[in-house]
Amino acid sequence: MLNNNMKVLEKIESKTKIYLAIIAIILTILCVKVPIYIIPSIVIYSLLILYTIWIYNKRKGEISSYINELTINMDSAAKNTLINSPFPLIILETDGNVIWRSAKFNKEFANVGINKYIDDITKEIKIDIDNNNIPTVNKEIIIDEKTYHVIGDYIKIKQKDRKKTNKYMTILYFMNISENKELIKKYNDSKTCIGIIMIDNYEEIIQRIATEEKPQVMARIEKMLYDWATETQGLMIKTERETFVYIFEEKYLSQMQNDKFSILDRIKEIKTREKLQITLSIAISSEGNNNYEKYQIANEAMDIALR
Repeated sequence: MLNNNMKVLEKIESKTKIYLAIIAIILTILCVKVPIYIIPSIVIYSLLILYTIWIYNKRKGEISSYINELTINMDSAAKNTLINSPFPLIILETDGNVIWRSAKFNKEFANVGINKYIDDITKEIKIDIDNNNIPTVNKEIIIDEKTYHVIGDYIKIKQKDRKKTNKYMTILYFMNISENKELIKKYNDSKTCIGIIMIDNYEEIIQRIATEEKPQVMARIEKMLYDWATETQGLMIKTERETFVYIFEEKYLSQMQNDKFSILDRIKEIKTREKLQITLSIAISSEGNNNYEKYQIANEAMDIALR
């Protein structure tokens, strides 16, 4: 039964314990300074304890009744699905009041400050309600360095008394997708990128640089390109006199972008007697169903860049 798994309230809620402790300290200090208040303080504090227990039992009864109303309107299959869900789940009223937490939920978030995340989701639900929209929850959140896909089910609870206004609640499922996210990231990172690199002013280099200097200049250009490819564990292949094909894993693409393709500036630093500045054009593609398509896309991008 759901009631057996209900752990919404402790015998005395944590906040109430704090308040009672503060009151006890204040009364103790008062009694030390004014002993005549000892008996009145004991009576008042005892009444507070009794009132707290009464409120707790009343609230517990309301929750039990509420859960029973929920289960009455569910078939046995739905009940089993709810109770034996492989995912941590929690049932909330649309105002954010927690009705029930599954045993899986309590175990998963035993040492995590989950309330902050629940409060954030509740605020989103409240906004939907204020805008007369059906509350929807379908998002990813990171809790304690784990990624969860949170899905909300919005349901209406029928009341035994038809005169009562229909109540609504949200069932939140927390699916740990950290492993899947990591696998997807590894898969995407391992995809192949194809780049085409061209020496823009190759013909000018050949024509203007002295014959004895040409091999040294070209050797420096090629060494810089090969070293750059080595930094990303990539493969640089010279296909024509001024053209290179660069193959590397996609995980290095963002690194290159953040580095603003530093190879462009490195090449410009090559000095020649004629003070000729050497420049490159780079086209890279990570799109396409296979390497050939990626090469074609990179080639088309290079054609556009050189127009």
